[in-house]
Amino acid sequence: MVKKNIIISEGNRPLWQLVIAAIHYTAIITLLFFYFIDFEFSFETEVLKKGIRTIELVVFLLPSALAFSVVKDVLFDLNNKKYKIQYCVGPIKFGKWKKLPEIEYVSVFKQRLANGNFVFEANLWYSTNKHFNIFESELKNPVFLLGKNVAKALNIDLLDATVPNDYKWIEIEIEN
Repeated sequence: MVKKNIIISEGNRPLWQLVIAAIHYTAIITLLFFYFIDFEFSFETEVLKKGIRTIELVVFLLPSALAFSVVKDVLFDLNNKKYKIQYCVGPIKFGKWKKLPEIEYVSVFKQRLANGNFVFEANLWYSTNKHFNIFESELKNPVFLLGKNVAKALNIDLLDATVPNDYKWIEIEIEN
Protein backbone atom coordinates (compact mmCIF):
# COMPACT_ATOMS: atom_id res chain seq x y z
CA MET A 1 0.00 0.00 0.00
CA VAL A 2 1.39 3.40 -1.00
CA LYS A 3 1.07 5.95 1.78
CA LYS A 4 0.03 9.47 0.93
CA ASN A 5 1.95 12.47 2.15
CA ILE A 6 0.28 14.97 4.46
CA ILE A 7 0.54 18.74 4.13
CA ILE A 8 -0.95 20.92 6.85
CA SER A 9 -0.85 24.62 6.02
CA GLU A 10 -2.15 27.73 7.71
CA GLY A 11 -3.04 28.90 4.21
CA ASN A 12 -2.67 32.45 3.02
CA ARG A 13 -2.67 35.53 5.19
CA PRO A 14 -5.60 37.95 4.82
CA LEU A 15 -4.95 40.92 2.53
CA TRP A 16 -4.99 43.44 5.38
CA GLN A 17 -2.19 41.54 7.16
CA LEU A 18 -0.12 41.41 3.97
CA VAL A 19 -0.56 45.17 3.50
CA ILE A 20 0.66 45.84 7.07
CA ALA A 21 3.61 43.48 6.54
CA ALA A 22 4.46 45.16 3.22
CA ILE A 23 4.47 48.58 4.89
CA HIS A 24 6.81 47.28 7.60
CA TYR A 25 9.15 45.60 5.11
CA THR A 26 9.21 48.74 2.96
CA ALA A 27 10.12 50.85 6.00
CA ILE A 28 12.87 48.38 6.95
CA ILE A 29 14.38 48.37 3.46
CA THR A 30 14.18 52.16 3.23
CA LEU A 31 15.83 52.63 6.63
CA LEU A 32 18.62 50.19 5.76
CA PHE A 33 19.11 51.81 2.35
CA PHE A 34 19.56 55.28 3.83
CA TYR A 35 21.68 53.87 6.66
CA PHE A 36 24.18 52.43 4.19
CA ILE A 37 24.04 55.43 1.83
CA ASP A 38 24.80 57.85 4.70
CA PHE A 39 27.19 55.47 6.47
CA GLU A 40 30.36 57.03 7.73
CA PHE A 41 32.84 55.40 10.03
CA SER A 42 33.20 57.71 13.00
CA PHE A 43 33.38 57.62 16.75
CA GLU A 44 31.50 60.90 17.17
CA THR A 45 28.60 60.56 19.58
CA GLU A 46 25.96 62.08 17.28
CA VAL A 47 26.92 59.86 14.34
CA LEU A 48 26.89 56.75 16.52
CA LYS A 49 23.51 57.65 18.06
CA LYS A 50 21.96 58.20 14.62
CA GLY A 51 23.18 54.79 13.42
CA ILE A 52 22.04 53.03 16.59
CA ARG A 53 18.57 54.64 16.39
CA THR A 54 18.20 53.43 12.81
CA ILE A 55 19.19 49.87 13.71
CA GLU A 56 16.88 49.95 16.77
CA LEU A 57 13.97 50.97 14.55
CA VAL A 58 14.73 48.14 12.10
CA VAL A 59 14.93 45.64 14.99
CA PHE A 60 11.63 47.00 16.31
CA LEU A 61 9.84 46.71 12.94
CA LEU A 62 11.12 43.27 11.89
CA PRO A 63 9.17 41.13 14.43
CA SER A 64 5.88 42.83 13.58
CA ALA A 65 6.56 42.44 9.84
CA LEU A 66 7.22 38.73 10.38
CA ALA A 67 4.14 38.33 12.60
CA PHE A 68 1.93 39.64 9.78
CA SER A 69 3.55 37.59 7.01
CA VAL A 70 4.86 34.22 8.27
CA VAL A 71 2.83 31.10 7.44
CA LYS A 72 3.50 27.78 9.19
CA ASP A 73 3.25 24.50 7.28
CA VAL A 74 3.76 20.96 8.57
CA LEU A 75 4.80 18.41 5.94
CA PHE A 76 4.88 14.64 6.38
CA ASP A 77 6.74 12.28 4.04
CA LEU A 78 5.20 9.00 5.21
CA ASN A 79 7.15 6.83 2.76
CA ASN A 80 10.48 8.02 4.17
CA LYS A 81 9.12 8.52 7.72
CA LYS A 82 10.12 12.18 7.92
CA TYR A 83 8.42 15.44 8.81
CA LYS A 84 9.22 19.12 8.45
CA ILE A 85 7.86 22.19 10.18
CA GLN A 86 8.26 24.91 7.58
CA TYR A 87 7.90 28.67 7.96
CA CYS A 88 7.18 30.67 4.80
CA VAL A 89 7.49 34.38 4.11
CA GLY A 90 6.29 34.76 0.55
CA PRO A 91 8.42 32.47 -1.63
CA ILE A 92 11.13 32.11 1.04
CA LYS A 93 10.80 28.89 3.06
CA PHE A 94 12.69 27.76 6.16
CA GLY A 95 12.54 24.28 7.63
CA LYS A 96 14.46 21.06 7.96
CA TRP A 97 13.39 17.46 7.45
CA LYS A 98 13.53 15.39 10.64
CA LYS A 99 13.00 11.72 11.36
CA LEU A 100 9.37 11.09 12.26
CA PRO A 101 9.22 9.48 15.72
CA GLU A 102 6.82 6.63 16.41
CA ILE A 103 3.62 8.64 16.91
CA GLU A 104 1.36 7.18 19.58
CA TYR A 105 -1.76 9.34 19.14
CA VAL A 106 -3.21 12.69 18.08
CA SER A 107 -4.83 14.94 20.66
CA VAL A 108 -7.18 17.84 20.12
CA PHE A 109 -7.58 20.10 23.11
CA LYS A 110 -8.72 23.52 24.23
CA GLN A 111 -6.11 25.85 25.69
CA ARG A 112 -6.58 29.15 27.48
CA LEU A 113 -4.34 31.94 26.23
CA ALA A 114 -2.75 34.62 28.41
CA ASN A 115 -5.37 37.16 27.26
CA GLY A 116 -8.22 34.91 28.49
CA ASN A 117 -9.31 33.69 25.05
CA PHE A 118 -9.23 30.05 24.02
CA VAL A 119 -7.57 28.26 21.12
CA PHE A 120 -7.92 24.65 19.97
CA GLU A 121 -4.71 22.74 19.21
CA ALA A 122 -3.90 19.46 17.49
CA ASN A 123 -0.74 17.77 18.76
CA LEU A 124 1.11 14.59 17.85
CA TRP A 125 2.28 12.63 20.90
CA TYR A 126 5.30 10.31 20.99
CA SER A 127 7.67 8.79 23.58
CA THR A 128 4.89 8.79 26.22
CA ASN A 129 4.94 12.51 27.07
CA LYS A 130 6.59 14.36 24.18
CA HIS A 131 4.56 16.17 21.54
CA PHE A 132 4.64 18.78 18.83
CA ASN A 133 1.91 21.08 17.64
CA ILE A 134 0.66 20.64 14.08
CA PHE A 135 -2.27 23.06 13.97
CA GLU A 136 -4.24 25.56 16.03
CA SER A 137 -7.33 27.65 15.53
CA GLU A 138 -9.97 29.53 17.47
CA LEU A 139 -12.56 27.20 15.92
CA LYS A 140 -12.97 23.63 17.17
CA ASN A 141 -14.30 21.95 14.01
CA PRO A 142 -11.33 22.57 11.68
CA VAL A 143 -8.85 21.42 14.34
CA PHE A 144 -10.90 18.34 15.18
CA LEU A 145 -11.34 17.42 11.49
CA LEU A 146 -7.62 17.83 10.88
CA GLY A 147 -6.79 15.69 13.93
CA LYS A 148 -9.18 13.01 12.71
CA ASN A 149 -7.68 12.99 9.20
CA VAL A 150 -4.11 12.81 10.52
CA ALA A 151 -5.06 9.98 12.89
CA LYS A 152 -6.62 8.12 9.97
CA ALA A 153 -3.60 8.68 7.71
CA LEU A 154 -1.12 7.58 10.40
CA ASN A 155 -3.39 4.75 11.63
CA ILE A 156 -3.25 5.97 15.24
CA ASP A 157 -5.75 6.93 17.95
CA LEU A 158 -7.41 10.33 18.44
CA LEU A 159 -7.92 11.84 21.89
CA ASP A 160 -10.66 14.45 22.24
CA ALA A 161 -9.52 16.66 25.13
CA THR A 162 -11.59 19.70 24.20
CA VAL A 163 -13.61 19.48 27.42
CA PRO A 164 -11.40 19.79 30.52
CA ASN A 165 -11.34 16.64 32.69
CA ASP A 166 -13.56 14.78 30.21
CA TYR A 167 -11.15 13.17 27.75
CA LYS A 168 -12.57 10.74 25.18
CA TRP A 169 -10.86 8.38 22.77
CA ILE A 170 -12.45 8.68 19.35
CA GLU A 171 -12.67 5.58 17.19
CA ILE A 172 -11.21 6.14 13.73
CA GLU A 173 -12.39 4.08 10.78
CA ILE A 174 -9.36 2.93 8.82
CA GLU A 175 -9.77 2.54 5.06
CA ASN A 176 -8.30 -0.63 3.55
